[in-house]
Amino acid sequence: MKQTTIRKLPRMTHTWVKLVGTAIITLSSLLVNYTACHTSNPADLYVQAWFTPQDPCIDLIVAKILSAKTSILVQAYVITSYDIAKALIQAHQNRVKVQLLIDKDAQTTKGSKVGLLLRHGIPIIIDKTVGYAHNKVMIIDDAYVITGSFNWTHGAQTRNAENLLIITGEKINRQFKNNWYLRAAAGQRLRIG
Repeated sequence: MKQTTIRKLPRMTHTWVKLVGTAIITLSSLLVNYTACHTSNPADLYVQAWFTPQDPCIDLIVAKILSAKTSILVQAYVITSYDIAKALIQAHQNRVKVQLLIDKDAQTTKGSKVGLLLRHGIPIIIDKTVGYAHNKVMIIDDAYVITGSFNWTHGAQTRNAENLLIITGEKINRQFKNNWYLRAAAGQRLRIG
Protein backbone atom coordinates (compact mmCIF):
# COMPACT_ATOMS: atom_id res chain seq x y z
CA MET A 1 0.00 0.00 0.00
CA LYS A 2 2.77 2.44 0.88
CA GLN A 3 4.60 1.71 -2.39
CA THR A 4 1.53 2.71 -4.41
CA THR A 5 1.24 5.96 -2.47
CA ILE A 6 4.95 6.70 -2.92
CA ARG A 7 4.78 6.07 -6.67
CA LYS A 8 1.75 8.34 -7.15
CA LEU A 9 3.21 11.19 -5.14
CA PRO A 10 5.82 12.29 -7.72
CA ARG A 11 3.15 12.49 -10.46
CA MET A 12 0.86 14.49 -8.22
CA THR A 13 3.77 16.72 -7.21
CA HIS A 14 4.78 17.23 -10.86
CA THR A 15 1.19 18.12 -11.78
CA TRP A 16 0.94 20.47 -8.80
CA VAL A 17 4.22 22.24 -9.66
CA LYS A 18 3.17 22.60 -13.31
CA LEU A 19 -0.23 23.99 -12.29
CA VAL A 20 1.28 26.51 -9.87
CA GLY A 21 3.90 27.53 -12.46
CA THR A 22 1.22 28.11 -15.10
CA ALA A 23 -0.82 30.19 -12.63
CA ILE A 24 2.21 32.35 -11.78
CA ILE A 25 3.02 32.93 -15.48
CA THR A 26 -0.62 33.81 -16.22
CA LEU A 27 -0.88 36.26 -13.32
CA SER A 28 2.45 37.88 -14.21
CA SER A 29 1.36 38.26 -17.82
CA LEU A 30 -1.97 39.82 -16.82
CA LEU A 31 -0.23 42.30 -14.53
CA VAL A 32 2.33 43.30 -17.16
CA ASN A 33 -0.33 43.54 -19.89
CA TYR A 34 -2.56 45.67 -17.66
CA THR A 35 0.36 47.97 -16.90
CA ALA A 36 1.39 48.18 -20.55
CA CYS A 37 -2.16 48.92 -21.70
CA HIS A 38 -2.80 51.57 -19.11
CA THR A 39 0.54 53.36 -19.05
CA SER A 40 1.36 53.50 -22.76
CA ASN A 41 3.04 56.66 -23.83
CA PRO A 42 1.91 57.47 -27.39
CA ALA A 43 5.30 59.10 -27.98
CA ASP A 44 6.84 55.64 -27.40
CA LEU A 45 5.04 54.21 -30.46
CA TYR A 46 5.99 54.48 -34.10
CA VAL A 47 3.92 52.51 -36.62
CA GLN A 48 4.62 51.94 -40.30
CA ALA A 49 1.89 50.44 -42.51
CA TRP A 50 2.54 48.53 -45.73
CA PHE A 51 0.13 46.88 -48.17
CA THR A 52 0.27 44.07 -50.71
CA PRO A 53 0.52 43.52 -53.52
CA GLN A 54 2.06 46.97 -54.15
CA ASP A 55 4.57 47.10 -51.25
CA PRO A 56 7.49 44.65 -50.90
CA CYS A 57 6.38 43.19 -47.56
CA ILE A 58 8.51 40.03 -47.72
CA ASP A 59 11.59 42.14 -48.43
CA LEU A 60 10.76 44.40 -45.46
CA ILE A 61 10.34 41.39 -43.17
CA VAL A 62 13.59 39.82 -44.39
CA ALA A 63 15.47 43.10 -43.80
CA LYS A 64 14.15 43.31 -40.22
CA ILE A 65 15.06 39.65 -39.57
CA LEU A 66 18.60 40.21 -40.83
CA SER A 67 18.92 43.33 -38.62
CA ALA A 68 18.19 41.31 -35.45
CA LYS A 69 20.92 41.34 -32.81
CA THR A 70 19.66 39.05 -30.03
CA SER A 71 16.24 37.46 -30.54
CA ILE A 72 13.37 36.77 -32.92
CA LEU A 73 10.10 35.33 -31.66
CA VAL A 74 7.70 34.23 -34.41
CA GLN A 75 4.04 33.45 -33.85
CA ALA A 76 2.35 32.19 -37.02
CA TYR A 77 -0.11 29.68 -38.40
CA VAL A 78 2.54 28.51 -40.88
CA ILE A 79 5.55 29.80 -42.82
CA THR A 80 5.66 28.88 -46.51
CA SER A 81 7.82 31.78 -47.72
CA TYR A 82 11.26 30.42 -48.57
CA ASP A 83 12.77 33.93 -48.30
CA ILE A 84 11.48 34.39 -44.75
CA ALA A 85 12.59 30.87 -43.75
CA LYS A 86 16.03 31.43 -45.27
CA ALA A 87 16.42 34.74 -43.39
CA LEU A 88 15.40 33.09 -40.09
CA ILE A 89 17.98 30.35 -40.68
CA GLN A 90 20.65 32.96 -41.44
CA ALA A 91 19.80 34.90 -38.28
CA HIS A 92 19.96 31.65 -36.27
CA GLN A 93 23.37 30.87 -37.77
CA ASN A 94 24.48 34.39 -36.75
CA ARG A 95 23.71 33.49 -33.11
CA VAL A 96 20.38 35.29 -32.92
CA LYS A 97 17.99 33.31 -30.70
CA VAL A 98 15.17 32.39 -33.12
CA GLN A 99 12.05 30.59 -31.83
CA LEU A 100 8.77 29.76 -33.54
CA LEU A 101 5.30 29.21 -32.14
CA ILE A 102 3.08 27.63 -34.80
CA ASP A 103 -0.32 26.05 -35.34
CA LYS A 104 -0.77 22.32 -34.83
CA ASP A 105 -1.48 21.88 -38.58
CA ALA A 106 1.55 23.85 -39.81
CA GLN A 107 3.71 20.79 -40.42
CA THR A 108 1.23 19.27 -42.86
CA THR A 109 0.34 22.48 -44.71
CA LYS A 110 1.42 22.41 -48.36
CA GLY A 111 4.72 24.27 -48.80
CA SER A 112 5.41 24.51 -45.07
CA LYS A 113 9.01 25.38 -44.17
CA VAL A 114 8.65 24.02 -40.62
CA GLY A 115 10.76 20.92 -41.38
CA LEU A 116 13.49 23.03 -42.98
CA LEU A 117 13.64 25.36 -39.96
CA LEU A 118 13.64 22.42 -37.55
CA ARG A 119 16.47 20.68 -39.42
CA HIS A 120 18.54 23.86 -39.04
CA GLY A 121 18.14 23.70 -35.25
CA ILE A 122 15.50 26.39 -34.78
CA PRO A 123 13.28 25.58 -31.77
CA ILE A 124 9.62 25.21 -32.73
CA ILE A 125 6.70 25.00 -30.33
CA ILE A 126 3.22 23.87 -31.36
CA ASP A 127 0.38 25.97 -29.95
CA LYS A 128 -2.17 23.21 -29.36
CA THR A 129 -4.56 24.86 -26.92
CA VAL A 130 -6.71 26.88 -29.31
CA GLY A 131 -8.76 26.18 -32.45
CA TYR A 132 -6.25 27.83 -34.78
CA ALA A 133 -3.06 29.59 -33.78
CA HIS A 134 -3.72 32.30 -36.35
CA ASN A 135 -1.45 35.09 -35.14
CA LYS A 136 0.96 36.71 -37.56
CA VAL A 137 3.53 38.21 -35.23
CA MET A 138 7.29 38.60 -35.28
CA ILE A 139 9.03 40.22 -32.31
CA ILE A 140 12.58 41.31 -33.11
CA ASP A 141 14.91 42.14 -30.21
CA ASP A 142 13.26 44.74 -28.03
CA ALA A 143 12.93 46.94 -31.10
CA TYR A 144 10.16 45.82 -33.46
CA VAL A 145 6.84 44.03 -33.59
CA ILE A 146 5.75 42.98 -37.07
CA THR A 147 2.07 42.04 -37.36
CA GLY A 148 -1.01 42.49 -39.53
CA SER A 149 -3.10 40.32 -41.82
CA PHE A 150 0.01 39.40 -43.84
CA ASN A 151 0.66 35.66 -43.62
CA TRP A 152 4.27 34.48 -43.83
CA THR A 153 3.62 33.14 -47.33
CA HIS A 154 4.58 33.94 -50.91
CA GLY A 155 0.87 34.16 -51.79
CA ALA A 156 0.33 36.94 -49.25
CA GLN A 157 2.83 39.01 -51.24
CA THR A 158 1.76 38.13 -54.78
CA ARG A 159 -1.93 37.17 -54.73
CA ASN A 160 -3.61 38.77 -51.73
CA ALA A 161 -4.56 42.22 -50.49
CA GLU A 162 -2.86 42.25 -47.07
CA ASN A 163 -1.51 44.73 -44.54
CA LEU A 164 1.72 44.66 -42.60
CA LEU A 165 2.46 46.82 -39.57
CA ILE A 166 5.96 47.40 -38.26
CA ILE A 167 5.64 48.81 -34.75
CA THR A 168 8.45 50.32 -32.72
CA GLY A 169 7.76 50.75 -29.01
CA GLU A 170 9.12 49.21 -25.84
CA LYS A 171 5.78 48.70 -24.10
CA ILE A 172 3.94 47.22 -27.07
CA ASN A 173 6.96 44.98 -27.69
CA ARG A 174 6.77 43.75 -24.10
CA GLN A 175 3.03 43.12 -24.45
CA PHE A 176 3.46 40.95 -27.55
CA LYS A 177 6.47 39.19 -26.01
CA ASN A 178 4.49 38.35 -22.86
CA ASN A 179 1.69 36.89 -24.98
CA TRP A 180 4.23 34.84 -26.97
CA TYR A 181 5.72 33.36 -23.79
CA LEU A 182 2.26 32.69 -22.33
CA ARG A 183 1.21 30.74 -25.47
CA ALA A 184 4.60 28.96 -25.63
CA ALA A 185 4.32 27.82 -22.00
CA ALA A 186 1.08 26.03 -22.89
CA GLY A 187 2.54 24.56 -26.10
CA GLN A 188 4.52 21.47 -27.00
CA ARG A 189 8.08 21.42 -28.35
CA LEU A 190 8.34 19.92 -31.84
CA ARG A 191 11.09 17.35 -32.36
CA ILE A 192 12.67 15.96 -35.50
CA GLY A 193 11.41 12.48 -36.09
